[in-house]
Amino acid sequence: MASDGKIIIKGFDWGPAATKVVINVGTDSDQIRNIETTLFVVKEERKNEKDTLNSERTVTDAYYSDEYGSRTENNGGFISLELGFSPEEGSPMFYDFATGFNKWFDYKLKVKFGDAKETVLNNEDFYFPEIKDVDLSGRFTGSEGHSLTYASFIPKNASAENLRPLVIWLHGMGEGGTDPLITLYGNKVTPLFGEEFQNIMDGAYILTPQTPTFWLQYEENKATWQKNRGQDSIYLKDLKELIEKYADENFVDKNRIIVGGCSNGGFMTMDLILNYPDFFAAAYPICEAFYPRRLKKERLLPLKDMPIWFVYAKNDFTVLPLKYEKPLLKRFDRIGAGNITVSEFEDVHDTSGSFNKDGRPYQYFGHFSWIYFFNNDCVENGVSIWEWMSKQTK
Repeated sequence: MASDGKIIIKGFDWGPAATKVVINVGTDSDQIRNIETTLFVVKEERKNEKDTLNSERTVTDAYYSDEYGSRTENNGGFISLELGFSPEEGSPMFYDFATGFNKWFDYKLKVKFGDAKETVLNNEDFYFPEIKDVDLSGRFTGSEGHSLTYASFIPKNASAENLRPLVIWLHGMGEGGTDPLITLYGNKVTPLFGEEFQNIMDGAYILTPQTPTFWLQYEENKATWQKNRGQDSIYLKDLKELIEKYADENFVDKNRIIVGGCSNGGFMTMDLILNYPDFFAAAYPICEAFYPRRLKKERLLPLKDMPIWFVYAKNDFTVLPLKYEKPLLKRFDRIGAGNITVSEFEDVHDTSGSFNKDGRPYQYFGHFSWIYFFNNDCVENGVSIWEWMSKQTK
């Protein structure tokens, strides 16, 4: 067998999974008459600085395909093997407790078929079909000297005559760094580029900025982000400049700029709208980590009429609702804010019906409430959060 091919990576509630391996069998293809799943052995190796994890992946289907894994009727030199996966199987990413960031494993899939030579694929062979139209090359340095990486998506129907909304996603703690792929797959951001969301929005720009450290950082060159008690992020002004620049350089309807994010990104969402209340049309903070107890009434009043949709789970033990969302929502109530929507969930669990454990829907950490946003499961008075976003304008 030839040694090249692709590992297909897709985004799920828990993060990325290697769902398929495409093998380029080249001129050997004429010798392969039977491609039953039982004839293939796929072994997985996941290595980081501390451990090497080895396992055998289940092959659930095997068929002739093109080089990107799409099924073909005829033998064209490629074979695709669909792999079993779950929240506990097949992830090429891990959370590094030492740095607080998600990282890619040094990842390998080793494919054996009969007497043919073993094919070994690794990180360089990753293919991400969900983001084939996404630009991952964004780099920006603001006037205060902070550099941000970002991914972006341009809707096909955008033009000078058809300005489109801009939706901004601000990642959580684990998705910082300088690799936008981590931002898109550490949280399940991929649906924002998908057909359903884009149809509801009738085409929307997507911008996903990435901080090299943490949005909550409020002192230069100091790891004090965990002690933030409502101080502005060091990235505040430069992030705003990036958003403005992106809007200026594209066919963006500046009356329809919507910002949101989770955890650290929920904090950054609140920091942006508190400092620039007239710039954004709406906001969707999720399990947000903005400390509200020092928030004065005068600072909150400009947000009295802004549409804001909060999302969190009661059993979030990372960003406690009683410390963050509950007191913040009380402050909004005291100023008579009339456009606040809240999706409060008991827990965070699989709603697709695909993943179960011990006879019950798979339970995720209570902090993972962004899952409900990306699955469009937040609904109030018959209106989903995506539909709500599509209607927001200043």
